[in-house]
Amino acid sequence: MLVLVVLAVVGFGMLAPPSALSYQAQRSDVSFAAALDAQPLGLSSTGDPIVIDPDRASTRALVMHNNTDQSLTVRQVQLRGKAFGLTLLAYDVIVNATMAPGERSKVDVPVEFFDLGQQVSGLLPATIRLIDPDRNQLASRDFTVDVRGSATSLMAIFTLVVAIATGASILVIWVAIGRRRLPRNRWQRGLRFGLVGAGIGVTLTLFLAELLLVTPKGSVWIPLLLVPTVGLFLLGWFSPGPLADMEDETEVEDWMRETVPISS
Repeated sequence: MLVLVVLAVVGFGMLAPPSALSYQAQRSDVSFAAALDAQPLGLSSTGDPIVIDPDRASTRALVMHNNTDQSLTVRQVQLRGKAFGLTLLAYDVIVNATMAPGERSKVDVPVEFFDLGQQVSGLLPATIRLIDPDRNQLASRDFTVDVRGSATSLMAIFTLVVAIATGASILVIWVAIGRRRLPRNRWQRGLRFGLVGAGIGVTLTLFLAELLLVTPKGSVWIPLLLVPTVGLFLLGWFSPGPLADMEDETEVEDWMRETVPISS
């Protein structure tokens, strides 16, 4: 179970004056200020995230400025939230806002997060993107959201499952150490310990995010995942395997099982 969970994770990240919130597009085509329920996206952080309450309707306000010498159309506004490289939050809104050269446009977009509370709970790194009719990105901005989700959300259940699987694996390894029944091969021992370390990293990252202490973005979850994984892999690599008399006893038992006839 722990192997499947870890592989799933690893295989499993407001309207204000434009001078305060505006930012340049990647191609310098569009600059814009954004807010969600009067919470400026550009000022969000782990300590002051954008609060999303799935139980009520929200309004996303945009002030966009065309910085080019030709007309531009913002066809779609995308909102994405990811953790461990997996998309947990995805909302797209069609706006079809056309701006003349140098023109500024204001758009208020209603958004309903009614199903988000059953998916996510806690901090999440998010990105807002402006997309043109050819599906090219005109501008983007990273920010942090605090989803006031349910205690039975998929994220909370997933955290619990990984924690239980990790705890069970630690117990099995502890018993094997006491009985000197760890695998003889160092790579097998290291892999068994390393998977437990990965489970600890995933559990710790999600648990801290649900406690609103850290945002599970790459700069956070990668070291939290790698450090215990590598550390426990090395611990398993250098841990003692079976005793010599236990190895001989196992070989004798295997030989006896092979030579005893099976009655029909």
